[in-house]
Amino acid sequence: MNTTSLTAGSAPQGQATELRAQARQLHERLARRVGLALLAWSRRQDERRSHDAVHLRRRTAELATRAHDEQYRLVTLGAPLA
Repeated sequence: MNTTSLTAGSAPQGQATELRAQARQLHERLARRVGLALLAWSRRQDERRSHDAVHLRRRTAELATRAHDEQYRLVTLGAPLA
């Protein structure tokens, strides 16, 4: 009896099963990495938006103060200051 012919069919099957398991693990690792990268990107975007929002609020407050001061001068002095 030839034993190589009996085991030859099971070796490729075992390799295929192992390759599928490795491929699944690879997909899981990639999915985790992509998920973490998306979370990091999202957090950076939130931080950037927060920074921009703070800057915009400061700029708006500064412009409002200038407009208020100019209106006060107009009412008080009756003429704009150059």
